Amino acid sequence: MRRAVAHDGRVLTGRDVTRDSASRSVMTVVWCGVTLLSLIGVTAALLRVAYPSDLAGRAEPLRQTMMSALGRTDPFFARRAQEVALFDARFASFRLATLLHVIPGGLFLLLAPLQFSSRLRDRHRGVHRWTGRLLVMAALLSVGPALHFGVMMPYAGVGESIAVATFGGLFVIAIITAFVAIRMGDVSRHREWMIRAFAVAIGISVVRLVSIAVDIALSPAGVSPQTVFVVSIWMGWLLTLGAGEMWIVGTRRQVTARLSPTASS
Repeated sequence: MRRAVAHDGRVLTGRDVTRDSASRSVMTVVWCGVTLLSLIGVTAALLRVAYPSDLAGRAEPLRQTMMSALGRTDPFFARRAQEVALFDARFASFRLATLLHVIPGGLFLLLAPLQFSSRLRDRHRGVHRWTGRLLVMAALLSVGPALHFGVMMPYAGVGESIAVATFGGLFVIAIITAFVAIRMGDVSRHREWMIRAFAVAIGISVVRLVSIAVDIALSPAGVSPQTVFVVSIWMGWLLTLGAGEMWIVGTRRQVTARLSPTASS
């Protein structure tokens, strides 16, 4: 009979060995995806720090090269430079607010994945707690400027304002709820709301990837840059939050069992 030891110390036999192997494979894929998306977000933050007033403009030649290579024609090419300048103008006009958004936001994306590592959390409880407090401050500091740019001076109008207000508000609610939950000793609830908060944060990276596909698909059909942007942010955030909820539901029973008093006795 096949036997193995799971990551939590349980002795597995038969089908449980296969299930544990599949679980490890899924976990590896998830961690690779999370790492990649975090790196995209951190890189974007660093680039915005380096080029606060014209980052989108600097990326435009790459977009044009990609569209040309795919044989796609942009009917808005004549006014593209104006649109890109309009998008960047918000950050150019409010450089301090830009830095207050991207630096704490980049720090959140860099450190938050480590908080979900059970090995690091179990071996270094103090580091986990203090890093968590730092992340709460970074999250709340970065969300203010984000709401300022997205709600008060949106590039794409009301569709962008509603999206940023909705997901920004959810981000704040998730962070505060997670903090209150851990202060009350509710680890399971804390974990779930931190996953939701991280999903919103990492959703910005997903928006960037989705926007490439949406741009290639819709711009040649005559869809305006503003509409492409709004569709991208809604799709990116909804996809990420949906994936986060699926992960919460799919792992809830396992996590509850691990945290139960009988499991640790």
